[in-house]
Amino acid sequence: MDKREREILNAAKLAFEEKTGFYFKILKFEPADKIRLDAVVQIHAPEDKPKKFYVQIKGDITKDTIGHVAGQKQRLGKPGILVTRHVTPPMAERMKELNLAFIDTAGNVYINAPPLFVYIIGQKKQDIPQESRTTRAFKPTGLKVVFALICLPELVKAPYRDVARAADVALGTVGWVMNDLKKMNYIKDRGKHGRKLLNVDKLIDTWIYAYARELRPKLYIGRYDTTKEDWWERADWRVTGTFLGGEPAAARLTDFLKPETIAIYGPEEINNFLLKNHLLKDPQGKVEIFRAFWNFDYPWNHVELAPPLLIYADLTATADDRNIETARIIYDQYIDRFIKKH
Repeated sequence: MDKREREILNAAKLAFEEKTGFYFKILKFEPADKIRLDAVVQIHAPEDKPKKFYVQIKGDITKDTIGHVAGQKQRLGKPGILVTRHVTPPMAERMKELNLAFIDTAGNVYINAPPLFVYIIGQKKQDIPQESRTTRAFKPTGLKVVFALICLPELVKAPYRDVARAADVALGTVGWVMNDLKKMNYIKDRGKHGRKLLNVDKLIDTWIYAYARELRPKLYIGRYDTTKEDWWERADWRVTGTFLGGEPAAARLTDFLKPETIAIYGPEEINNFLLKNHLLKDPQGKVEIFRAFWNFDYPWNHVELAPPLLIYADLTATADDRNIETARIIYDQYIDRFIKKH
């Protein structure tokens, strides 16, 4: 945990105690667990036993990143609480709907752990440390490199030219991304044994959070619609140069949900695909098209689908209950297995 995160936690602790009169004790920083956690805390309320909560600290929370935090809480299987700089009233309402406990540095709170229930909103943002400048590795171009390394972990040992080709970035980009990842303890250079990925769970968590904020909006091409029913199920994706993401990809992997929004990744020049599938521009359409940003074949049998990490990220970016639950299945079946292996 860096200095900024500790300052956010301490400021939120003081604001919570001031607004509620309850005692908030920090028990441990960065406990070992099956998902990356920042702290364990205990809340003492009058006439109730102390309650323990497992903390994730995020500098800022948005509608695009809330789903990932909620998904992590589900996977944790323990009482979790988000600590952040500031939660607006609309965001607080959405987090309440998701039953996602939070406290912020202004004194806004939602905790529902019977008999303990606290809900305070409308407190104004406080002047505390701002989000530090995002490391270049987690800016849009760097995120493409990190994505390639996560999807193809052996690529970390490869020449930079191979990494650049797989990530579809300039050769010079790879060097500074690799240096950033080394400084952040995500890559270790073992000399003649080559480079190795470290702290893969934390790397994946950081990538998902940064992808929703930094890269996904830049990939967006537009929304479309068609009068053809279930057209995406009949399309031959192998010859279109496009991939299914989000809900339709998850539906094929899990049989758990019926897609409402069809996420597609394809080339920037998408007109031929639109014509072939009778797709018309529509701001309210149920087809979302994004530009594909990788240049490699993911090693699995689902050639028509985007890699599982991207499917998960798409699902959590919606902050939709059913998508978050489906994302948990994707995480457990595909991503968690990868983390344990590496």
